[in-house]
Amino acid sequence: MLDAIKSAMKSIWNNKIRSVLTVLGIVIGVTSVVTLVSLGQGLKNEVANLIQGLGSNVVFVVGGKIDTENPQAMQSVNPANFISGDILTQEDLDTIRNTDGITKVAPMSLVAGSVKYDGKLLTPIVFGTNSEFSQVLDMLKVSKGRMFNDTEDSVALVDKVVQKGLVGDGEIVGKKIMIADQEITVIGTLDFDSGESVFGNQFSNMVIVPQSVSKTLNKGQEKILRIAIKVDDNKSVEAAKIDLHEKLLKNHKGEEDFTVLTQDDILSLLDTLLGLVTTMVSAIAAISLVVGGIGIMNIMLVTVTERTKEIGLRKAVGATKFNIAMQFLVEAILITMFGGLIAIIISFIFGLIVAAQTSIAPDITPGIIIIALSVSAIVGVIFGLWPALRAAKKDPIEALHYE
Repeated sequence: MLDAIKSAMKSIWNNKIRSVLTVLGIVIGVTSVVTLVSLGQGLKNEVANLIQGLGSNVVFVVGGKIDTENPQAMQSVNPANFISGDILTQEDLDTIRNTDGITKVAPMSLVAGSVKYDGKLLTPIVFGTNSEFSQVLDMLKVSKGRMFNDTEDSVALVDKVVQKGLVGDGEIVGKKIMIADQEITVIGTLDFDSGESVFGNQFSNMVIVPQSVSKTLNKGQEKILRIAIKVDDNKSVEAAKIDLHEKLLKNHKGEEDFTVLTQDDILSLLDTLLGLVTTMVSAIAAISLVVGGIGIMNIMLVTVTERTKEIGLRKAVGATKFNIAMQFLVEAILITMFGGLIAIIISFIFGLIVAAQTSIAPDITPGIIIIALSVSAIVGVIFGLWPALRAAKKDPIEALHYE
């Protein structure tokens, strides 16, 4: 085996330009796959940090049935249920609030309408909730002013994006804005502490109003899309999930058109979906590995032809078919392994650039490195096997006479 490695290294070194061109296909393929997988892993880490940042013991009730044990089953449900505003009701809110172990409950009612101020027009996300909303989600902070109470009307809080869009660097607290056709006084500004997460923009460009205001703007309809719930520290989140599911099922007359989600459920769902997307995109990128493998097979066939006389000479002095086959197979594997190593280095450099320029931090784990090198070796075996066997089957007498 050591002699085969030495012979392969010598052959690669003696044909440097050809070896470099041969390995390019593997480098491109492995780099693509490693980069995409590391980006996917980085996004998964971001999701995990974001979900954890929501706070502890948080549960959500959403419209639509989601099978948390089998996320792929979502393909068979009606997607309209997830954005429907007539599934969750005030009765559900009251039921949740009266459930043992529940400390805070906050509805999220979507409001259709733009925001106007001093001739400027914005279309942020506007939703109605109650005063407990900031106590349910830890990442929500009132940076200036105050949170509204449940008896107030015609008031709102805006986040920094909306503030900048309406007044620039000026002060917005105390100003009167128009949401749809209703005049609203801004009493505070929001700061969603999502850090530098790539998903941080999902918690920006937002206005929240009391639930009574959202009901008025929605022509008397509740339109509750989500319900955020805080569970007491003394009660298990899973136990609370079961209790809530059973009680809400009675409200909905046995129709399971809603889902109770814990933070672990949300993380699992998003992790599964990101995993599926990453796998699909990586599979497409892996096509270049096949192209690179075909290139290696082609070059190895040329190499076998060029070294026919050497093969005959080695067989004449006692080399077996196995020895000859291993000589060329090891050479193919070394070429692909070199390509894999170069690809990992390029992926590391690319990851550093992405991390420096964006909020995404690609995560190249030891497992990804092992898989990349293993795939490289497998490509070498698959596409180097036929040339190696062809070399081993050559007749020594004919090979010695080959010119």
